[in-house]
Amino acid sequence: MAHSERSASIRYAFVVLLAVASLVTWLPDLRRDFGHPLGNPELDINYKGVVTAAGPRAIAAGVRTGDSIDLAGKSPELRDQALYPETADPGKTILLPLISQGRHYTARIVAAPEVPNVPVIVLRQLSALLMLVLGAFLVLKRPNIATWAFFIFALNGGGPVNDFYLMGPAWWFPIGDLWSGILTWVPPFFGAIFALHLLHEGPLPAWRRLVEYAIYAVMLAAVACGVLEIVLFVYFGINWGEGTFISTSLTLVAYLSIPAILVATYAESKASTRERLRWVIWAFSITAIAALVDFFGSQGNLGLYPTTYLEHSLLTLAYTLVPAVAVLYTILKHRIIDVNVAISRAVVYAVLSTIIVGIFALVDMFFSSALSASRAGLFADMGLALVLGFSFNALHARVDRFMDWLVFRARHRAEEHVATVASAIPYARTPDHVNRLLIDEPVRAFALADGVLMAVLSDGTLQFVHAARGRPGEAPAEDAESLIAILRAQRKPYRLTERHMALAVPLFSEMELEAIAFYGPHANGTDIDGDELMLIERAAVAAGAAYARFRAAALRERVAELEDENAQLKAAVTAS
Repeated sequence: MAHSERSASIRYAFVVLLAVASLVTWLPDLRRDFGHPLGNPELDINYKGVVTAAGPRAIAAGVRTGDSIDLAGKSPELRDQALYPETADPGKTILLPLISQGRHYTARIVAAPEVPNVPVIVLRQLSALLMLVLGAFLVLKRPNIATWAFFIFALNGGGPVNDFYLMGPAWWFPIGDLWSGILTWVPPFFGAIFALHLLHEGPLPAWRRLVEYAIYAVMLAAVACGVLEIVLFVYFGINWGEGTFISTSLTLVAYLSIPAILVATYAESKASTRERLRWVIWAFSITAIAALVDFFGSQGNLGLYPTTYLEHSLLTLAYTLVPAVAVLYTILKHRIIDVNVAISRAVVYAVLSTIIVGIFALVDMFFSSALSASRAGLFADMGLALVLGFSFNALHARVDRFMDWLVFRARHRAEEHVATVASAIPYARTPDHVNRLLIDEPVRAFALADGVLMAVLSDGTLQFVHAARGRPGEAPAEDAESLIAILRAQRKPYRLTERHMALAVPLFSEMELEAIAFYGPHANGTDIDGDELMLIERAAVAAGAAYARFRAAALRERVAELEDENAQLKAAVTAS
């Protein structure tokens, strides 16, 4: 249990870290919400560094369509400005080295303040946040290959803002550029991995394994081309546009493969399962088409034709909001996860993040600004980060308990009740009392559909012992011998694939598998989540110890009886 709790904490921390690293890339957009527009150079440049469109300011500076960027012999700062003329500061003069019909010249363009479409910007941010939060929900509550892949796919929700890697000193540019590239190249391939593993628990069929290997190979090729393009540009002043074209094209292949894989899954699935997939297929088909149109436009990666910011934003919404809504609809309609639990954890981490950010803000206010010359503020931030790092688990547990008590009181009471039952099981007076506590109480507290306790016999079969609500017990359809072997080997709860039972929990007494407790899903169709599983497992461990105590007590009574009979026999022999 300690190992599972540690794994959950690591998973929570890793998800939060990746989510924050993704959200950082659209910091320039956040400024625009509060009246700080970006600078507009009125210029479009394609992946080859060729000017494809020029506005009045660019034309007044001498720029003409068809001119190409001149990077030879230029400083890194000037190369950055040249190939990425967007700026976070209106009024900034951009020095643009160009070649026009063999003539080298430098255009000086003063960036005009854009007229930001704030409602569209906010809608893009909210859709990206929805997709990211949804991905985090899935991976935190049902961690498997499919949910991890969807979470990584969600990291690119809304796409990183170009100006992200232009913020800060020169040394930051290659780091920010590389991270922005990774967020563009990698997530679509994990969208394809999500489609491959969706509705496929356990090992994949042969053709899916081959497709998975191909996806990883193509992803590595896309990343390699993108990284090489960045290295050549940053350190050698070479604009290898073909690298951008190759990595972008391979990324679009990943987008297009997602609906294709989902259609194959649809063809292989039963009629009851196809209803879950229909909306997801349509959503990812729209996603693929929108990404294709956007990436080829001037606001996307390749710049083959001009697109406006509004068109780019609508296309971005299409490949972020549409799949997020479709997956959310599937979760709500088919109850893949318990939404209340997901919302509970989201509230916890929102509060936790607010606390941490607030503490850092106070440290910056009272230390960093006042003591910046002596670098004491930096040391204060580092010390605070270490303290928060060591106390993160304890802080999370306290906030988790408080928010569950405050917002999700019914679930909090249920978890507390089952925890109390687990603590009370060692004090039960009879085995039947242990059975009732182990089966009836979790079923009632968590509103589970079913609960059955089966004894493991010496011949490898199961015998009914107790069922929730006093009704006759029904053994699960799983192969008893195989299930017993799995539980003896794993010595931990095992999730079942059948319909009316969701979980098999082993009860070990004196190192022997004595019984198996079966629990159904929630009455509303949702599966048993990780927190509930840990509490049920704790109750099962206590029940196993109680069985050992009863057996020891029975042995002591039997020994006492035999000693009494022996004494009587000795007395009879002595009397005769």
